[in-house]
Amino acid sequence: MMKILDPVRIIETIGKLGAGKSIKYAFIGSGCILAVVVPVCYAVTSVKSHGKGKERNNASENRQGEIKCTSECKMQEEDREHAHRMEENEQVHEHHMKEIEIKKNADIEILEKRTELRKERDAAKASQPLVDLHMDGMPESYHEALKNGTVHVSGERNLGFSWLREGYDTGLVGPTDCGKSVFVMQVAMALARGRCDVNLSSEWHDIPPMPVVMFSLEQSNHEIREYYGSVIDNLSTLKLYAGSRITPAHIITVIKKEMEKAGGSGVVAIIDNYTKLEERAGVKAMRQFCADLDCLRQQGLEKGSPLTPLKVYHARSDWKLSSPLTPASVRGDKKNVCFTNNFLYLTYCKQGSDKRVLGFMKLKHGNKEAVSILEFAGTKIDQFRYVGKGGSNDLGEPTEPSEESGDNKVGPGRKSKYSLEEIMGFYNKVQAKECTYKDIERNYGISRSAIRKRVYRARIAHDVHG
Repeated sequence: MMKILDPVRIIETIGKLGAGKSIKYAFIGSGCILAVVVPVCYAVTSVKSHGKGKERNNASENRQGEIKCTSECKMQEEDREHAHRMEENEQVHEHHMKEIEIKKNADIEILEKRTELRKERDAAKASQPLVDLHMDGMPESYHEALKNGTVHVSGERNLGFSWLREGYDTGLVGPTDCGKSVFVMQVAMALARGRCDVNLSSEWHDIPPMPVVMFSLEQSNHEIREYYGSVIDNLSTLKLYAGSRITPAHIITVIKKEMEKAGGSGVVAIIDNYTKLEERAGVKAMRQFCADLDCLRQQGLEKGSPLTPLKVYHARSDWKLSSPLTPASVRGDKKNVCFTNNFLYLTYCKQGSDKRVLGFMKLKHGNKEAVSILEFAGTKIDQFRYVGKGGSNDLGEPTEPSEESGDNKVGPGRKSKYSLEEIMGFYNKVQAKECTYKDIERNYGISRSAIRKRVYRARIAHDVHG
C-alpha cells in the first residue's frame, strides 16, 4: 500500500538541505518511483490483457465449434432427405415403367387380335363374295367372249327420261328445300305407271309400267298419306318405305326381294335421302352398303334383270346458289360422285321462286351441257312441269320477290297444314323441353324434319327481306 508523504517533514527537509539539493533528491525519488511503478502497471495491464485475449479466443473457438457442429448436422440432414427423395423417385420410376410395360403388352395383344380378326375377315370375304354374287372362274376377255359368241347386243334403254339409263347408277343433288323429294316422287310415279302425266322433259321414252321401290328417309307414312293420298294408294308397282329408321341392311334386303319378284323387267330403287342415310349409318356401314348395292346391280345386269339406283344427295351448306354444282359441292364422301354413272343437279332459278334448274354434273350418254327449266305445275299434288331449255346463267336466287311470306305458302309448292306461328309454337315447346318431336309427330302428324325446315326457311326469309 502506498505511503502518504507528510508535508511538514518535506518543508523541514528543504530547509535543512536547501532548495537545490531538495529538488535533486525529489527528481531522484520520482524516478525511482516511476521506475518501480511503470513496470508494475505494465505487468498488471499485460496480465489482464492476456487473460481477456484468452477468453476471447476460447469464446471464438467455442463459436466455431458450434457453427461446425451445426453445419455438419445440417449437411447430414440434407443428405438423409436427398437419399429419401432419390429412393422415392426410384420407386415412382419403377412403378411408372411397370405401367408402361403393362400398357405396351396390352397394346401389342390388341394389335395381334386385330390382325387375326382382319385375316379372318379377309379370308371370309375371299371365300364368300358380296350379296351371293357367284362367279365361275376367271372373267373372259373381250376376244374370248367374241370367239365364244357371248358378246350380245346391248339391251340398255332409257327409262322414260333421257338421263335415266337402265342399269346405271344415277345421282341427284340439290340444296335444302328446293324440291328434290317432289322431283323424285314424280319420277317414281311416272315409271310405276309407264307414263308421265306432267312432262318433266322435252321428250319421253315409252316404257311399260315397271317395279319401283322408294326409300323416303325424310318423310313419315303419315306425311306421304297427307301429301299424295289416293294418287299412289292403288299404284301397286310402287313400293314405298318411309321413316328415318331405315338402315342400309334393310334397303339391301328389300331390293333383293324386289329383284327376285321382278324377273326380266328390272327394278328402279330410289333412295331419298342418301346423305342422311350416310350420316346416320357411318362410314363403315356405307362402304359395305355401296359394295353390296353395286354387286346387286352387276348381278342384275348379268341375269337380265337390271337394277337402276337413283340416289338423292344434299348440297354442301357453303355452296353458293349462283355457282355451278361440282363434285366438291356434294355433301359426304366424294367417291359417291366418282363412282356414279350419271349425276344430275336440281337448284333454284333466277327466273322466279316457282322455277328450278335441272342440269348435269355427269352424263355418260347425251349432251352434258343441256339445262332444263322446270316450274311447279300447280296440280293437286306437288309436281314439276318442263318449261324449256336454259343455261348455267339461270342458276341463282330468284330476281323477283319470293311468293312465300313468313307464313304459309301462297304460291306453287306443297301447302302446309299449319301456319308458321303454330310451327314456331311446336319448335319453342321442344326447345323448352315441354315435349319431344316424337310427341308432336304422334299428336299432330308433323315430323321433326318438317318443323326444322319451316323454321329454317322462315329465318332465311327474315334475313333476306327483314
